[in-house]
Amino acid sequence: NSNNDDNINICHPPATSEELLLRIANDYTQNNYLWTGNIDVSSFRPNCRFVDPTLSFVGVDTFASNVGSLVPLVEWLLGPRRSCQSELLSIANEKEKGYVETRWNMIGELDALPWKPRIDVIGRTKFWYGGKNDVENEIGSRPVQVHFYDELWEIPAGWALLQLVTPAGTIANSNCGRGE
Repeated sequence: NSNNDDNINICHPPATSEELLLRIANDYTQNNYLWTGNIDVSSFRPNCRFVDPTLSFVGVDTFASNVGSLVPLVEWLLGPRRSCQSELLSIANEKEKGYVETRWNMIGELDALPWKPRIDVIGRTKFWYGGKNDVENEIGSRPVQVHFYDELWEIPAGWALLQLVTPAGTIANSNCGRGE
């Protein structure tokens, strides 16, 4: 097990949207960031706005503080097996729109709880880096950094939260294929 600080990249910001895409992919595949919160902080503007179905806040420092508060609880809930993953299902650079979009599956067995719930949520995140003044980013004159993190889940937030209090497999991870 490596120290959590080893997974946080504090080097220079990405120079192109392609480099940003690779760093975001690594946050899922190497850092398991949906569970650990370990992101390449240099890929985000300090005042980045973060939005998901349960909360919204501004600032990478606030992100780090929120994660720092949650990690001990998450590690306890996962138990000693620490069976969790941030599965990257797809990733695309929508250059003309100014964002990298991911589709992912957050899966984890909460072994510390007696009813053994399983978190299994499929979602999409748009990492907005573009804007009217960002055309020059592609030639490397300014870094390409995320200014808006926009996360959506394929099930209502309430259903996702119900996964915490029900046995594994009770709540589906997506509305897809349910005939709705």
